[in-house]
Amino acid sequence: MDEIDEKGRWTLPDVRYVVLSDLHFGAENSILTALADGGDPTADPSRRSPVLGAFVECLSEVVAANESSELPTLILAGDILELALAEDEVAATVFEQFADLVVGEHPLFDDLIWFVPGNHDHHMWETAREGLYAQQLVSLDESLPIPPPTHATCLFPEHGEAVLEAGLLSALVQRRHKTTKARVRAAYPNFGLLSSDRDRCVVVHHGHYIESMYLLMSSLNQLMFNKPLPDDVAEIEGDNFAWIDFFWSSLGRSGEVGEDVNRIYDMLQSEKAVDRLVLTLATAISERAPGGAVRKWMTRKVVRDLFVHLAKRAGRLERHHPSAPLSANAQKGLQAYLEGPLRTQISSELQSVPSTTLVFGHTHKPFESSRVAQGFASPVLLANTGGWVVDTVDTNPLQGAAAILVDEDLHVASVRLYDQSKNESDYHVRVAPVTGEDTPLAKRLSELVRPDDGPWRALSRAVSVAVPERHRALETIIERSTP
Repeated sequence: MDEIDEKGRWTLPDVRYVVLSDLHFGAENSILTALADGGDPTADPSRRSPVLGAFVECLSEVVAANESSELPTLILAGDILELALAEDEVAATVFEQFADLVVGEHPLFDDLIWFVPGNHDHHMWETAREGLYAQQLVSLDESLPIPPPTHATCLFPEHGEAVLEAGLLSALVQRRHKTTKARVRAAYPNFGLLSSDRDRCVVVHHGHYIESMYLLMSSLNQLMFNKPLPDDVAEIEGDNFAWIDFFWSSLGRSGEVGEDVNRIYDMLQSEKAVDRLVLTLATAISERAPGGAVRKWMTRKVVRDLFVHLAKRAGRLERHHPSAPLSANAQKGLQAYLEGPLRTQISSELQSVPSTTLVFGHTHKPFESSRVAQGFASPVLLANTGGWVVDTVDTNPLQGAAAILVDEDLHVASVRLYDQSKNESDYHVRVAPVTGEDTPLAKRLSELVRPDDGPWRALSRAVSVAVPERHRALETIIERSTP
């Protein structure tokens, strides 16, 4: 809260929360993960990415500028560990590199770290909730029936709820820092911050539930049994958790099959590679089909058409839309999530809906906006964190990353850390007020962030090298994998 100091000067608000997402630690296409020397496009967890070091230096600048000695709270909004497309030990090692920089003798953040899982690290949510379920069963009176497990946490955890520990992340934070009291707690699928007067809230959600792909089981239920799409977050997760966990957080780690999944994922970024992959698969299947040459030709044509259709659907994931921050389908999904599950959860816990800001990631395209939504008295403010991966062979100016900062009054500002560009000179850090107008928080950050100086410039230089490097690495992977 702004106050007047002893000399009559207005003091500016401190940063109380830092929201980061889509770090994808361990992924070879994450610029926060180092690659091997010599143009080898594989992750090298023995080295620290130059981007990671510069990134944390920028966070240190933000924390050091706070006037209070109270450290801000770190909120990790999903896809922190790359569990779908990287080996567990690689993802864990790179996260530990991050932990080494923010935990220890001079920590950057409060001991309590919040984790809101995404689709690529959804498995850690499953582990956390099953651990809590086991604890509940142990303490349950033997005469009582066993209840069903929970699929969602309260939006505002301080309002009385059992603690879910993100065990793997806590272990990695503590492994080399034995004296730290830092712990990582999980909340899912939404985590809320509420102002003391209950007039303002900030909700953090990874963002996958604005995309129909992650509601597939609910959609099938609607199609097959004419059941309405649920507007309760626990019901949504109950319908779709196994699908998300299998395809987006487990399959890529399944031995040789997982390696093939990874290669196919990379090849989807190239239309030429997709065409060759589809032709190879269709030919292989048709050669095994019964009948003569005409039957084999028809089989090859049908299979090829089917595979092309599936590949195009996979390529239409939100982050592959290069022309807008949100596609038409994602905008529709966002509207439905706001007016359905999110509004329902807020009103059920607070009996009213305060002014709301939604912070999310997932799309890898950072932006700041607002949206009128039914059930909200004022437009919902939107802040997207973007992401730290380079998963296309061509530069996409809409892709990049941001740190979302929240002050003690729950005003929100975005520090846009980079946007992809073909020109090295275009890389620079900038501050973007989420409300579209200057707030005391945005003013403080605008004075603090000096794009052409210090760690901010160092980050831009490191990113300007890393982004084209990852474009080239992806091209190499596709060339090696294409039949």
